Amino acid sequence: MSLFVFELRKLLNKKTVILLLALFALYSVIGFSTSLFLIGSNDAYKDYETLSADYEGAIDVEKAEKSKAAYDEITARYGTDSRMIARSIKDSPETILAVKYKEFCERVVEYQNGTPPESNEEPYGINALQSKISELEEHGRQNTFEYKKLRYSLQKLTALGKPEFANILLWENLFTNWGEHMMQFLLLIPIAFLIAPVFAIERSSGMDNLILSSRYGRRKIVTAKLLSVLITSTVIVMMYLIATFVFGFLPHASLHGWNATIQSIPEYARSMFGFKVWQFAIVSALWLIFTGAVYSLIISFISSRMKSQMSAVGISLAILFINVGLAAMGDSVIQRIQPIIDFGLANVTLIKEVFGGYKVFNVFGMIVSYPIMAVFVLGIFTVLAVFGIYLGQKRRTVV
Repeated sequence: MSLFVFELRKLLNKKTVILLLALFALYSVIGFSTSLFLIGSNDAYKDYETLSADYEGAIDVEKAEKSKAAYDEITARYGTDSRMIARSIKDSPETILAVKYKEFCERVVEYQNGTPPESNEEPYGINALQSKISELEEHGRQNTFEYKKLRYSLQKLTALGKPEFANILLWENLFTNWGEHMMQFLLLIPIAFLIAPVFAIERSSGMDNLILSSRYGRRKIVTAKLLSVLITSTVIVMMYLIATFVFGFLPHASLHGWNATIQSIPEYARSMFGFKVWQFAIVSALWLIFTGAVYSLIISFISSRMKSQMSAVGISLAILFINVGLAAMGDSVIQRIQPIIDFGLANVTLIKEVFGGYKVFNVFGMIVSYPIMAVFVLGIFTVLAVFGIYLGQKRRTVV
């Protein structure tokens, strides 16, 4: 225990604690400001909450037509750019509701009709899936994985039912803060800088030859270092989660929409998971803690091979974002390296990528969901990183 506390204090020293406090302040400001950006004042949000209560539930044709007319007026005035519209109407709850309801109506239509036949996207929507399934049946391809996948998607989509409108304005903001690339810059980059010295600082000074060359050091000290890394990464992630949650809801003092389905959130409209919003918030928090821990162990492995902290940081960030560059390549290249993109850290650390769609994989003829495959792959990364660290220390000359 004393070794663990010693290593933890090395990572969470006074300078690091000051940096963590600064990060917490930054995370709080981001949570607070993004919440205020959605809707101008607390009174405006209360008005929106009251107005939206009459719209919640299944689609209403009359309200849909009214919202469409209001949306057409808005686009005629401000254009069709969603960010420009959001900035321009944030003080008008009636207008915000019209825009949100119009977007909801589009999701209902997409749920039923789905992607057009000429689309390169994976088929989505009741009619589109039924059409694809019928096409495969006509060609006698019922035993193919594609057929099984389409049937699976249709069953899931049917079980979920048509989307329903809910006031999830603040939750939508929370999941944007937790599931977009901004999170990687605000959370994972600081983790890389704080974890990188765990081995590299001693290698750069030559102290590792003294500290990590004994039988005692090779096992117990390395274990203490890895435990301190996991605690440090968990602390940073928890700070981000708490700050963005508390200060995201604090300005308007409301948790309205906590029991809605995640399909009510635009970014998760195509999700095949039947989570309620509050359940998904827990899953998302656990996912960020888990992926943060895996990334920290990968950084530790890199640090154990580097004599420079900045080199460890540079390689760690390159590994984090490499598949972002790969995803920008042409379609023919992407098809060949799709698994690298799917399971690269830039993808699996984003809850929107993992839980926001309906991607499945063929594992010995079985349908396996993206989250389960991601856990399996990240588990392999973890084992290899930890094994590589211990193996590297085992080969040292015993003093």
